[in-house]
Amino acid sequence: MSEVCNDYGGNPACLKDADPGQTMDFTDIGEGYIHWCAYCGPRAHAQMAAINEAFATRPDFKEDFRSAIEAAEAVQKETAS
Repeated sequence: MSEVCNDYGGNPACLKDADPGQTMDFTDIGEGYIHWCAYCGPRAHAQMAAINEAFATRPDFKEDFRSAIEAAEAVQKETAS
């Protein structure tokens, strides 16, 4: 059985079936794999590249990014309640 794209069900353009060439491997930090289809994968990889570039070039980005994640988590918790 093939893997399903991480965005399947949330992105109407998603192709559903994961493309092995688009899989992100986070096993080195204990998070496993994130599977992407041929449509969603390039976008996810571009986002990751932009985030890594921002970490490397903007001293304030780490705190801004952390604040944005915490705000999104707070909204998610509120919505789930």
